Amino acid sequence: ALACAAAGATAGAHHSAVQFDFSKSVSYTGVVKDFAAINPHMRLAVELKDAKGTRVVRFEGHSTNNMYRSGYRKGMVKAGDTLTVNAAPFRDGTEGGYVISAQLADGRFFGMRSRAQNAQQVGEETRRQAEGR
Repeated sequence: ALACAAAGATAGAHHSAVQFDFSKSVSYTGVVKDFAAINPHMRLAVELKDAKGTRVVRFEGHSTNNMYRSGYRKGMVKAGDTLTVNAAPFRDGTEGGYVISAQLADGRFFGMRSRAQNAQQVGEETRRQAEGR
């Protein structure tokens, strides 16, 4: 009974990606404040400085397995790095979103290719890949 309860809690912890609009893409360049390549989803906080001022924008992304398959390696992203993030934005207009890909200032890249890099990868197909299906 204990094993079933624990498995149920783990399964319930995973959530849908419905809050993200995978038919759109936004791009942000800033300094990494926090990065955690953990399961079930990667977490990222980037400090942006632009005409809107200075603020921290939060993202989530793939599982570590999916990130590794898309080019991420342990220790690749650290606090203080400059990072360009391509993301599916939040549907409610909040800044941030679901990381589709990211590129460090030195050119290292992980994630799915952006629409500009791979025009046929849009909408439903991008959502399925982001969810690991």
